[in-house]
Amino acid sequence: MKKLLFSLIFIGSLTVFSEKVSAQTVSRDQISATQKSDDGVIIAYPNPAKDFIIVKSKDNGLKIKSVTFYSILGMQVAEYAVNMNSGEIRLDKLRPGKYLMRYTLSDNTQKVTQIVKQQ
Repeated sequence: MKKLLFSLIFIGSLTVFSEKVSAQTVSRDQISATQKSDDGVIIAYPNPAKDFIIVKSKDNGLKIKSVTFYSILGMQVAEYAVNMNSGEIRLDKLRPGKYLMRYTLSDNTQKVTQIVKQQ
């Protein structure tokens, strides 16, 4: 019985990209459209996002070298070279759902923040 329950939970976690599960995830995690992800080093907004996300370094002396998106399962799904203090990133390659966004700054600092892509 425990194996069956574990299998159902595991299979359910792999269907994150199905329309039904994504819709439930978005409605359950309702966030204001003006919310910003701010970890003290960069600001990323809007979060949740639909078509694009803006990333901006809080330190004018640091550039954002790259931004990489990972699925919640840890698979890399997109990577962008920014090479500026701030930039707009198109999210066309991403399906609706939660992602981890790892960015690398010009001083090689790396941070990870969570981003939600809406339909």
